[in-house]
Amino acid sequence: MISSLRARMMLAVGLLAVAAVVAVALAARQGTRQGFRHFQELEKISDAPVETALPERIASLLAEHCCSAADLRSAAAALSPRQVLVVLNGSGELIGKAGRPFDLLSNVRVTRNGEVLFVDAVQSDRSSATSFGLRYRLPGAMVHTSRGEAATVYVLPFPDRPAERPETIFLGSVDRSLLWATVLVAATALLATWMLTRRIVGPIEQLRDATSDLARGNLTRRVAARGFDEVAELARSFNVMAAELEQQQTLRRNLVHDVVHELRTPLTALRCRLDAVADGMARDPQRELEGADEEIDHLARMVDDLHELALAEARELQLAFDTVLLEPVIESAARAAGLEQDPRMRLVVDDQVAVRGDAVRLRQIVLNLLSNAARHTPADGTITVRVVRREREVLVEVHNTGSCLAPDELAHVFDRFYRADPSRQRSTGGTGLGLTIVKNLVEAQGGRVSASNDTTGARFSVTFPVANT
Repeated sequence: MISSLRARMMLAVGLLAVAAVVAVALAARQGTRQGFRHFQELEKISDAPVETALPERIASLLAEHCCSAADLRSAAAALSPRQVLVVLNGSGELIGKAGRPFDLLSNVRVTRNGEVLFVDAVQSDRSSATSFGLRYRLPGAMVHTSRGEAATVYVLPFPDRPAERPETIFLGSVDRSLLWATVLVAATALLATWMLTRRIVGPIEQLRDATSDLARGNLTRRVAARGFDEVAELARSFNVMAAELEQQQTLRRNLVHDVVHELRTPLTALRCRLDAVADGMARDPQRELEGADEEIDHLARMVDDLHELALAEARELQLAFDTVLLEPVIESAARAAGLEQDPRMRLVVDDQVAVRGDAVRLRQIVLNLLSNAARHTPADGTITVRVVRREREVLVEVHNTGSCLAPDELAHVFDRFYRADPSRQRSTGGTGLGLTIVKNLVEAQGGRVSASNDTTGARFSVTFPVANT
């Protein structure tokens, strides 16, 4: 299959050129053959029957009286209306002619080549003049002119309507054949050009219209991508670009909506606490100020998380890839989450397991998972971190007992600002962005993340590309 538009155009133009040459050649050949056959028919020497004694009788009428005009007209009276007589001298030159057909002709020229006579003349009517030529091989009769020179008398049958010269008919036939071939090839070329242009320009026009719609804000516009040529690849690239723009617009819209929703509650609480203190209505102003400080801390964490998430979704995170041993990263994340001495914590890590990634971001991923597990694990539960090296990847699992995720929660657990608590309260202290940040950081480093349940609790699994040691 030819997928290149350039190759297809070259093939189409080449085939069109070959077809044009073949069509012209075939038309010229056929026209030439027909014209030449007609030419041969016209070139055949006329063997129309003529009474054998007639030339002798005409010669006897002209004996010693050749070749005055009156004697020729008198002798021509014995001929039929479509017969003429001509008299040639010993050199083959015309010295006399008579007969009714000659009255309608001009520029009559009669020559002889051996036994063949050639008659050329012009027949005129009111609108046009036609030249023609005739050939004869007929017997003649000897006669002597009034000056005693030997001459020959010929009686020639004349057609009712002499045809044009054979060469004129032949060339005219060839010209007509070439003209029709040219018209046919031109029409075929125009049709092929129109079809090719429609095939090429049609998708380009669709891309133009789609681009205009995209510029006016219609990010849902797509174009049909058929085939595998450059135009189809351009259409697919346009669709990918439009989808990416639509996704970015959706992300921005959702971000604004989520930020407004999430900021409204702490800002309202903060305003109420400060107003109560300012108006002197707070029973314990110090406690209200401490609560306001907690709301400010929550807002600060949320702003930091939103900034982190925005960078991740925009693929603008600055990642310093290196070979990173996971065991010290996980221990550092456990200390940061306050789980280093926690009796619930279990760590199962293969020796010297390394991945290809950013050490700071890897620690942040594990920290968010451990913080999430700590919030949902009861005091008698267990938080297990297991690291297993596989052939081409490393699996990091964070499992907590005591709480499971419902099917609907599994489908949305990585969504921004999603909390399993239907009331969306912040009693657990989270911003609802931790797992969303985890997902984006993992994918930014070429990994995958998923959530699942078992009989004892919830499990978050993360895979990273293994480092080449």
